[in-house]
Amino acid sequence: MPGFKNAIYKIIRPLGGLKIARYLSRNHPKILMYHRFSESGGNGKLSVDTFRSQMEILSAYFHPMTMKGLIQAFYSGNMPDNAVVVTFDDGYYDFYEYAYPVLKEFDIPATLFLTTGFINKDLWLWPDKIRYAIAKANKASFNLPGFPTCLNLDNKDDAWNEVADHCMKVSNKEKNQLIKCLYHELDVVEPKNAPKEFESLTWGQVKHLIENGIEIGSHSYSHPIMTKLDEKELLEELSFSKEQIFDELGIEVDIFCYPNGQITDFDARVKDALLRAGYSYAVAAFPGRSPLSDLLAIKRYPVNSSISMYEKNVFGLSFLRF
Repeated sequence: MPGFKNAIYKIIRPLGGLKIARYLSRNHPKILMYHRFSESGGNGKLSVDTFRSQMEILSAYFHPMTMKGLIQAFYSGNMPDNAVVVTFDDGYYDFYEYAYPVLKEFDIPATLFLTTGFINKDLWLWPDKIRYAIAKANKASFNLPGFPTCLNLDNKDDAWNEVADHCMKVSNKEKNQLIKCLYHELDVVEPKNAPKEFESLTWGQVKHLIENGIEIGSHSYSHPIMTKLDEKELLEELSFSKEQIFDELGIEVDIFCYPNGQITDFDARVKDALLRAGYSYAVAAFPGRSPLSDLLAIKRYPVNSSISMYEKNVFGLSFLRF
């Protein structure tokens, strides 16, 4: 089926198919999700040139908005045709270095979700800790508690995926213990602060972004899997993140971004805790035909370097199921 849909895309694109799809999906808001950037791309990062090409398309053919602007338009019944929202998760420094100048170049508003403990330099993100340890390892293989077999380092990306996937299935305490064990097993010293490749924005940079039209939301304090937290941990993650944003920026945020954001990463208990912590809206990390049908699970399109997938999503071919 994907091959058949790609064939259709290749046929209809030069025949004006994107323009038609854009019209037919004009009432379907496209909410885009980005993470990391670099000059040339690769290693899970989007190149600045690819990002610029994508923003050029949005500027020419769509109506860019912030998340709050989109929600307000939804409530008021004044949703513009071809609405699109550009969102960014985590708060890495490379957003400020590469993505923000492009947004400014095209005058595109955006929403940035901050992992506040990361921005505050209290911690660095646990998936990055795993990636760093595996990258620095000189062993061919290693053992970890909870894994039935020895993990092979011939392909370090595969090893990272195995460990990270396992960490998303266990409690926060177990995850942190496992990462400590990983460093021990690989004989790698864990840096106290995030290495340059994994650095966050500073609060000063975030203030500058806000002054220039970037909207801010919460992405938790430490980026845990919310369903793996007990009640106390859950409320602390939600409340502390909100309080840090207010203390540092003077902003009361009411929109949350679920870490990892898949269907198994939030549930009714997490949604209830969100409301009790003072949030009104939350975004997930997967698309849906009615992205605003559940305002505590707003759907988003992940973006990568594929121009064909990008065009299918923003022009509406994905929505139309082509």
